[in-house]
Amino acid sequence: MNFKEKFMSVIELLHLKQKIDDKKPFTKEEFNSIVAEYQKKYQTTLKDDLEAEEKSKKDDEQQAEMQAMLNSIQQVVSTINPVTESTTQPQQDATLASILESLNVIREDFKALGERPATDLPEQTVTVSPVSINGFGNTPQYLFGVEHPIFSMEKRWNKIAANPRAASALPEVDEQVDGVAFHKAACAYAKTLKERYQFLQENKMLDARALSEGKYATNYGGVDNAGLGNQFVVLRQDAIIARVLEKRDLTQFFPVQYGIQDRGLIFNAFFDEVSQAYQSGETFKGGMKIENQMGYVDDSMIKIEWGPMKELERKYIGYLNKEGSDPIKWTMIEYQLLNTLLNAQTEQSKRRMRGIYVKPEKGVAGSYLNAGTGLLYTLLRYVHQYDIKPHADAAYRSYTQATMLSAVQEFVADVTASVTEDMELDKHCLYLNRNHQSWWIKNVRSTYGKDTDFAGPMGALNVVPDTTVQIIWLPYLGQLPFMMMHEPGNILFLEYVPGEMFAVKMQEQMEQVRAWSTWKEGCSATFTGRRFDTREKMEENAYEWQQIFINLFAATIVDKIDGKAGFWHVTGDSTTQDTYTEIANAKAGVAYCIEAGVATHLPKVAKSGKFGKISAAFTATAVGDYLMVILDKDGNFRELERCVGGKRTINTELQPNVPGGR
Repeated sequence: MNFKEKFMSVIELLHLKQKIDDKKPFTKEEFNSIVAEYQKKYQTTLKDDLEAEEKSKKDDEQQAEMQAMLNSIQQVVSTINPVTESTTQPQQDATLASILESLNVIREDFKALGERPATDLPEQTVTVSPVSINGFGNTPQYLFGVEHPIFSMEKRWNKIAANPRAASALPEVDEQVDGVAFHKAACAYAKTLKERYQFLQENKMLDARALSEGKYATNYGGVDNAGLGNQFVVLRQDAIIARVLEKRDLTQFFPVQYGIQDRGLIFNAFFDEVSQAYQSGETFKGGMKIENQMGYVDDSMIKIEWGPMKELERKYIGYLNKEGSDPIKWTMIEYQLLNTLLNAQTEQSKRRMRGIYVKPEKGVAGSYLNAGTGLLYTLLRYVHQYDIKPHADAAYRSYTQATMLSAVQEFVADVTASVTEDMELDKHCLYLNRNHQSWWIKNVRSTYGKDTDFAGPMGALNVVPDTTVQIIWLPYLGQLPFMMMHEPGNILFLEYVPGEMFAVKMQEQMEQVRAWSTWKEGCSATFTGRRFDTREKMEENAYEWQQIFINLFAATIVDKIDGKAGFWHVTGDSTTQDTYTEIANAKAGVAYCIEAGVATHLPKVAKSGKFGKISAAFTATAVGDYLMVILDKDGNFRELERCVGGKRTINTELQPNVPGGR
């Protein structure tokens, strides 16, 4: 489309053509709407295209002048007759004279052009219209005018995308034809989407903002034929991946390590002293002690039914009817995949914070939280296997809206005071609950003044006042009073193959389309510190070389266990009830830990009622003993693991990969 055609299409879209026909001027509001709509539709500004059009006209005028001179030369040359014996000298003289005269005229024209100043434009400036993700406009052959089989108008769903009202005029859906064709095309597209994701990950291009802006869409690695149609597919796939990555907000805090298929050693080591005063002879000193962490992944999946085809069409048409809220108009294949993956990615983000893997009951769809293990339960495991000693002072085990600032400052002070002279915390950051930011701001203003600066990297929202400790605010923590000091990059999310979740496979089942994908995920630290066999040895070590510091973010049991207070519950001096038959307000997908916090109140759970399915009655015998359970489909509790007398026992039927279980 040339500039005039583009401009008129916008005018017609805004119903302003009559003003042009009547030669009436546009109002300021109308002109602004034209400029905005033009940029939205063609991904370039009206000003840039207008300047390009004017430059093109000037170039055309100069070309026309040059062509006229060439035509003149050609006309003169064509008057020269071939020399023959019958040609007389006067005829030749006349012809040469006319040539000389014409050349003199041309010389004057060239001189005049040489004296004319050239257009003052930068030599390397090129004004082009970028490729729009929405294509060039529908054609009878292709949706969005994109010449690629995915956008072929022979496909029923693309006809509907071009005109939603066409659905009522099309023949009745034939599941044997339309359904099979759709799931075949969607499966092929999902495969290429996975390949594109893998390419972007391998080449360090998984940046949501850059992808959404089309920064990497000119890199066609892995594309066999980088024609314009393929370029559009890559551009749109990058946009889909960008939409999904925007939901991956936890990976900006904790990186992803790939290549873990089942279990893998996450390497760390301690180095002994090596330097000493000089003396002659073979007096050696030093060594290395390797203490790897065991990282593991569990199997996760999407398994859904799409359909029947008419139901897919109905939902898709409903989306098209409100399409104005989305700058990109998706095809039906893209729409189904995008929304499935958006839900899956949101669930994975929450699971990476609060999830714990539990093998599902046979034939029962389990909670999304039980498809993998995330940060909180990984930290709880490190506490229970004596890798991390929490800071348990009552001042910061919990806090209120009024006490958050003082609690956090005291926690940071205690962590700083607990490290030895051989360790620095310069690279450690403080992780807090994003839901409590407003509490933090009110506390800081109340203590340090209403004009406190919260902006910038050293503002009070990002640094603990009176320290240099950076703050990172974590989502999906509910009301948990969570605090952790940790060096970024130490805790990792684990996966096997990049983009596995994107590789949605499909299969026809009567009028339904079954879609599924499988992948592996987990969480691990590379370096927790020294590891111990008993709680007593961990206590004696007193945080030496510990790398991850947490508060005891557990609720103190009074007379009952209430799921609203969190998932980790410990007894304390205020506990009045030691025997428990229920967990009030328990939620599906959440594993609840009942733990002995003080020797004067050791919890007990009988094997009866809602706890009738646990392996045996539970009676704690020492501080640190615990029972961990989770709800089943009937509302009863299944046992995940327990510790009695300092000895952990893991139910490997429900948690087959947890270190210590096998």
